[in-house]
Amino acid sequence: MVTLFKQDKIGTFEYFYFFVMIIYMAQMDNNTARMIAGLSSPYIPFLLPIILTFILLDRNKVKFNDKRLLNILLVFALWTVLLFSHKSTYSSHQYSYYFFLFYSIVIAYIHIQVFGKKMLIIYENIMVKLCLIAIVIWFLCILFPGVQSYLRGFPETSLGNNFLYLYNCINPSNNQLNVSYGIVRNAGCSWEPGRFAIMVILALFCNLVRNGIKFKGNVSGIILLLTLLSTQSTTGYISAIVLYSIFLFKKISLMRVVTFSLIFIPLFYQLSKLEFMQEKIESQLDLNTELRKSNEVIDYVNKTNKSNEYVSSLGRFQSMYYELINIQMDPILGYGRNSGKSYFAQRISANFTLPGGLLKIFGQHGIPLGILIYIILYKSSAAIGRDFKIRKSALFIIFLLSLTSYGFFTVPIFTAFWFYGLFKKEEKPMIDDKENGDNTEELATEASVIKATE
Repeated sequence: MVTLFKQDKIGTFEYFYFFVMIIYMAQMDNNTARMIAGLSSPYIPFLLPIILTFILLDRNKVKFNDKRLLNILLVFALWTVLLFSHKSTYSSHQYSYYFFLFYSIVIAYIHIQVFGKKMLIIYENIMVKLCLIAIVIWFLCILFPGVQSYLRGFPETSLGNNFLYLYNCINPSNNQLNVSYGIVRNAGCSWEPGRFAIMVILALFCNLVRNGIKFKGNVSGIILLLTLLSTQSTTGYISAIVLYSIFLFKKISLMRVVTFSLIFIPLFYQLSKLEFMQEKIESQLDLNTELRKSNEVIDYVNKTNKSNEYVSSLGRFQSMYYELINIQMDPILGYGRNSGKSYFAQRISANFTLPGGLLKIFGQHGIPLGILIYIILYKSSAAIGRDFKIRKSALFIIFLLSLTSYGFFTVPIFTAFWFYGLFKKEEKPMIDDKENGDNTEELATEASVIKATE
């Protein structure tokens, strides 16, 4: 057994399994990215989480004749058949994109059935350990350049070097250096600092669910915040401010509005004055200029590069603009799981990708199914809110903020949180009602006493 936080415990294999799934969730290199794409060789990275899941199922019996699971799989199967008929795509290469859609939903169902509410606690516990490793190595690399030189001997990733899947040592030459301070960004166990930041934000959410806003004695929360700072991620910083605001203001009052104004507005202002934040915000908000530049670059690249040769990703707001065009072209069924079938890739440029997942949900799946996917997310956010006595919209809001930069709907662990409300089991509350101000029993007792004295 592994002790999580004080009284919470979990089996050693279950803990190891969840650790491996988080490493795959981080997608540091092509091997761990195999969990969400690609059925070709090498097969071991693809098969490892599947084998571990079968062992998990052998240790924890899960029933698959659940109508909720069967119904949602039927909905996506119907959409897939209609899309294949509409797009006339029948190659085995195309099938792999849809295999991972169903795969991620089934894995999410298994996670929710096996771990239930403890999923939040396990995720936070493991992420705190990974963040501690990341912040220590990141700090050592800053203080002692020789440490960074040593890590350069490990296998390369797209932006750095893979140290045992625990830390991605970012190469400063890969545009991941804070020019003002000369400090490289912390990518932790993920392929990119911003992607790691949204994993940390989810762990921070779990910590706030468990502790509320508490700094004294909350070592886990401090580690998560320090790690988030080291990622130098705009999305991460904004998400953290919004997240703490949600937990700070459970109910709106004049005093809380004043408190918010005094704390968070100056904090956000100071953060926005940081050079890397200021450049990002100004460039993203000047959409017309950025679109004009993007069109010029796209035209140049289309003339000088081979078709389908990856060059770069567009900015998040430029991506939203082009994703809206994709939605207009395929509003009912979408362009499917393969972005190469989108209007942007086929008619504008196949050399650039559109990051972010906020509008991509509608672009890929169409508006009807996209609405259903977001309803499921809100249902899950509300379910966590009820189970842990927090605001029902908290998870929904931080996922929306994270989706502006990254798509992760079918990335296991993320998918489990996304489908929590749909697949959850009925369990006893993990947070004591009395500790959260629920005085229902006390009121009932008082009512009975009054009635007896009448």
